[in-house]
Amino acid sequence: MRHTPLALRALVALLAASCAAPQWQRPGTSPEAMREDLAACRAAARERLARAAPPLPEARLDPRFGATDPYSPADRRLEEQRLADACMREKGYTLAPAR
Repeated sequence: MRHTPLALRALVALLAASCAAPQWQRPGTSPEAMREDLAACRAAARERLARAAPPLPEARLDPRFGATDPYSPADRRLEEQRLADACMREKGYTLAPAR
């Protein structure tokens, strides 16, 4: 029973530390410049995904509804995030724990 408070404090500290989301960082870059670069990368990712949708397979052509989007909303969001992350890395950013 004596170790319960210590274990509880350790658990709370671990949970608090894990709540901080990683942030994009690049030496010598201000937070404002990082936000602008991130917004540009996200916009480019959305545009690229909109232009580069793969051809629709036969299963996606429903005569009752016509062609459907080849991506589910979750797939689209994951692909946009992957493209934006790649863009940020190309600009020299790395993901690091928030300070």
